[in-house]
Formats: sequence, C-alpha cells, structure tokens
Amino acid sequence: MLSAGLAAYFGLSSLLLPFFGAPDLYTGIERWIVPAAGALQLAAAAVAFMFIARRDLRGATLAVAACWMLGCLGALPAVICSGFDVNAEPRLTLAYFLALPVIAVSAAALAWGNRHPILAAFIVTAPTLAGLLFTIAFAIMIALHGF
Repeated sequence: MLSAGLAAYFGLSSLLLPFFGAPDLYTGIERWIVPAAGALQLAAAAVAFMFIARRDLRGATLAVAACWMLGCLGALPAVICSGFDVNAEPRLTLAYFLALPVIAVSAAALAWGNRHPILAAFIVTAPTLAGLLFTIAFAIMIALHGF
C-alpha cells in the first residue's frame, strides 16, 4: 500500500509540474512526456489500490511494477537533456535508472506467472522500504547530531 501511495504521489506531482511548478522546464515534446507519464502512473497507482482492496497480490504487484516503470519514463526527458549526471550523485542516478527497471521487470515476471507472488511483492516494494529506512536513519542522525 505504501508503494502504491508513493507512486500516486509521484504521478500527481509529475502531472502537475508543468502547470504549477515549472512551466518552462522542458520545451517541445518533452514538455508533455512528463505529465503524460505522471497521469499514467497515477492511473496505475489507482489500479494498484483497487487490487489491494480486492486482496489480489498478483495484480497489485503488477500495477506497482508498472508504476515504477512509468516513473522511469517520466524521468527520461531530464536524462535526455542533461545525460546521466553521474558527477552529482552517481550511486543514486545509476540506481534509479538501472536498478529500478530491473526490479520492476523481475517482480512483474515473477508475479505474471503466479509462481512466487510473495517474493514478487517483496521485490517490488524494496525501493520503498529502502527509502523508508534511509529516511528513518536520517531522522535519527539529525536527532542525535543536529544539522
């Protein structure tokens, strides 16, 4: 549920970015790829919530995997404009554009055949759990040492 909620948030923010956040961020076709991918990601997250409400683990896993793939599609214009900006944060950039699609495709493959649905659910929620653990660790470090 947390992965679908975060995917819905990311989709909504991508959908509204050209209208409220930065209207002149991209030019040409790139200007509409980000909101289109955001709208599709929001729709896939809504489908994931529907499958979660129906207690269909296979469908929810496939929908969340689709959300992560659409999130990567929405970030492609930034990669096209500036390339893999590996000087900024190399581990995060490479993890987002290389590991996230691999995680989504592997979880979708496991869920599609319905061979290991629980393992597929753990795999597709791994990025969310890693981000949650990082946030908790960061909050503890700030509480102990301050800024």
